[in-house]
Amino acid sequence: MNERGPDFDELVGPEVEASERARLLRVHEALVEAGPPPELSSRLAEPPTPSVVPLARQRRRAGRLALAAALGAVAFAVGFLIADTGGRSTERVIAMSGAAGASASLENFEVDEAGNWPMELDVEGLAPPASGGLYQLWLTKDGELSALCGNFLAEPDGTTVVPMNAPWRLNEFDGWVVVERGSTTPVLTT
Repeated sequence: MNERGPDFDELVGPEVEASERARLLRVHEALVEAGPPPELSSRLAEPPTPSVVPLARQRRRAGRLALAAALGAVAFAVGFLIADTGGRSTERVIAMSGAAGASASLENFEVDEAGNWPMELDVEGLAPPASGGLYQLWLTKDGELSALCGNFLAEPDGTTVVPMNAPWRLNEFDGWVVVERGSTTPVLTT
């Protein structure tokens, strides 16, 4: 092992799928770049000196902690019940990958009453389109663009989270791709 830590290929073998390997490589490089944590302060390295607290005071403190925990649990439950989830539950999450470390996850929610599949596309590391235009999310059939699910723009840093929907029967398609509008060359694919 060198100063930078173990080599990525020592940690991850060739049996790892290409998209997962690319994701792990990005994480590995970020950890190597971040470096080791700072040294522990000598003040923190010494254990604290125990103090004696009267028993009645300890009981009051325990009662307050129990009350605070109960109030926290109630607040969490109320927030959970009030939160607007739209009644959506995730059907599946599809991983997408592309050149230069670009990646995306496409979360498909259960189909709505009208037959639409609501979804959320979360993109990272997508270079700006060469055309300066939009990106498009497509369903594919036999490797060809088949059904458009929507257009989107990415932030200058290549990230975006965008809600979309597919009014199609998803089981009739075999994959997903993101292309620049007017192109058939994938920049992200499943």
